[in-house]
Amino acid sequence: MKIKINTIDSDQVQKVALITGTGGGIGKATAELLLKEGYLVFGYSRTNKINHPNFNFTVIDLSHIAQVNDLSLPIIKSDNVLLINNAATIGSIVPFNKKETSDIINEYNLNLVSPTILCREFITTYPDKEKLLINIGSGAANSPIPSWSTYCATKAALEMLTQVIAEENHKNLKVFSVHPGVVDTNMQKTIRETEKHLFPLLSKFTAYHSKNELETISIAAQKLYYIIRNSNEFTKNILSIRDVNLK
Repeated sequence: MKIKINTIDSDQVQKVALITGTGGGIGKATAELLLKEGYLVFGYSRTNKINHPNFNFTVIDLSHIAQVNDLSLPIIKSDNVLLINNAATIGSIVPFNKKETSDIINEYNLNLVSPTILCREFITTYPDKEKLLINIGSGAANSPIPSWSTYCATKAALEMLTQVIAEENHKNLKVFSVHPGVVDTNMQKTIRETEKHLFPLLSKFTAYHSKNELETISIAAQKLYYIIRNSNEFTKNILSIRDVNLK
């Protein structure tokens, strides 16, 4: 039995966005920005703090694949639809040999398996619509960071998936992997609270915070929105928010 089905009339809304991980961080900020810009937004996460007439929330734990399999994407009549696979976790920050099996499974499910399934569902559910697919990536996809084994591995795999989807030239589809950079989110707070003996690069990440080098969530969302509005400007599928100049 599917979790939720919605029908949206194109006379009521012209822009539709589906966003995972809207409970906080970049996902929440982006959802709120798109709502201000006239989007109808469907949010998918475990918790919700957004209260807006054009926000439709589905409570879901994206680390539970059974729940993802039971999810129906909304039926829409709008000509354009956007999916942002944003939900992710840094996971347990420990050397690989200390990883619990349950943590490995949950982290792969949330960071890779769920967005992979949603990418497929997005493409197959809206074959004739203009589609923009954004997977939120990470510089960790290209850097082996000690104690981030599953995060690095899943982000690398998601980035390759993005490139394969692009190579397949699906009808009416543009797809990007977007690296947010170091943003002042709860994930960064979790990293800073890790014990030094478990994470040898701890001082590097505490310095980002102490030197005010973290991007604000608001600016990150604005830069992501710039990419959404100007997707035709970009010829590469792997983008960095750091390269977006709002001036």
